[in-house]
Amino acid sequence: MSGVLQEVPDDPDDALSELRMWLFIRKDLPMPPGKLAAQAGHGFGTGRDPDLVVEYMNRAQGKIAVSVKNEEELLKSVEACKEAGLVAVSVKDAAHTVFDKPTYTVGAVGPCYRKDLPKRVSRLRLFEHWSSSSGE
Repeated sequence: MSGVLQEVPDDPDDALSELRMWLFIRKDLPMPPGKLAAQAGHGFGTGRDPDLVVEYMNRAQGKIAVSVKNEEELLKSVEACKEAGLVAVSVKDAAHTVFDKPTYTVGAVGPCYRKDLPKRVSRLRLFEHWSSSSGE
């Protein structure tokens, strides 16, 4: 094994190409890039569906980062995924470095198929940047 993961373009005829993990990032909680990377690692590393993880790991391991408005939307999105029978986690930072108190930072779901996501999650927009004001 070369130690290099190469992304493979989706094949529209292959249902497995829609096997992904999703990360929910709070738009109202700006984090330094290193902190966000660590929190994403916690989410992706602990939220794996054991029934799909082998197939996921043998593929391109697609990941999608989407925005949630705030802590409430983060927790509701994670709960909606769990209610749909998906493996989902919310990540609560322990407040050792960036935050003054324990804080929910991100959530993750999957691996799962896009078609299995609850509507509230499938409609979330891709994460692009933090809002200049909360609630945007």
